Amino acid sequence: MKKLDRAVIKALAGGRDTSLPRERLRLGYIAGWVSITGNAVLALLKLIIGLTSGSASMTANAVHTASDIVTSAVVIIGFKISSKGPDQKHPHGHGRVEYLVGLVVAVALIGVGGGIVWDACRRLAGGTTMQPSLAAIIVALGSVLIKELMYRFAGNLGRLIESEALIADAWHHRSDAFTSLLVLVAVGGSYSGIGWIDPVGAFVVAGFIVHTGIEIARQACDKLIGTTPSADLLGSIEKETLAVEGVLDVHDLEVHDYGVHKSVTLHIKVSGGASFTRAHQITHLVQERLEEKFNCRVIVHPDPE
Repeated sequence: MKKLDRAVIKALAGGRDTSLPRERLRLGYIAGWVSITGNAVLALLKLIIGLTSGSASMTANAVHTASDIVTSAVVIIGFKISSKGPDQKHPHGHGRVEYLVGLVVAVALIGVGGGIVWDACRRLAGGTTMQPSLAAIIVALGSVLIKELMYRFAGNLGRLIESEALIADAWHHRSDAFTSLLVLVAVGGSYSGIGWIDPVGAFVVAGFIVHTGIEIARQACDKLIGTTPSADLLGSIEKETLAVEGVLDVHDLEVHDYGVHKSVTLHIKVSGGASFTRAHQITHLVQERLEEKFNCRVIVHPDPE
């Protein structure tokens, strides 16, 4: 399965530079529209089965799937805005819009979870039961498989282009896959004559959805506030800098993440005997190398040994 995933993603990338804004936008659109189409079909099937069988967990899961359509549309809009380059008001571009999109997805998940809890409480208080349905079991099983595939597709694309918005949307799919599995258990229990398991299953579904939303919100807020870059990224930048002839050491390295664009500032140590012209040449070589390698804006300050 993993080999097939890699083959699909590789085919979509087509050997292009996925760090470029236009390529990120293209792949983001593909992921968004695949998500919208798949969710629309699944949500309609679940809603029909849920209403006809009276299943609280199936109807709740249909609402959850339908919410994926909205969040995927938000992801597409977010990609369009974040792909815009720097302007007078936003000198570092609009890349952090993707983190805002992730936050919107998280809030939507938490809201959906709260709505499911309310509906489950209403059903328990009213003593509403569902009519066992083999069709509901088949739809729930199919949803588990399809949503897991959508999770892998969006997640792999998100990691390829380093998109927080796509990764958040992928987790939205994964949460629906898990909740569909819980629905399968709930509907199966009702089919076997255990009626109370359906609203209880809805509670568990809601808990998982809210937990996922909180986790996505936490990660999005961390990115918006600004977090320490990974040790791998810092190590790679330092390694590429030291590979430039004339650079003796690297210090005061900082990376500011603006989504699509990154801003890197660093100090390099050059020989004390180097002329001003030579120090300027070394600085320029470091800047060009890092900007080409990491698709970022670089400011280099040379210090004499």
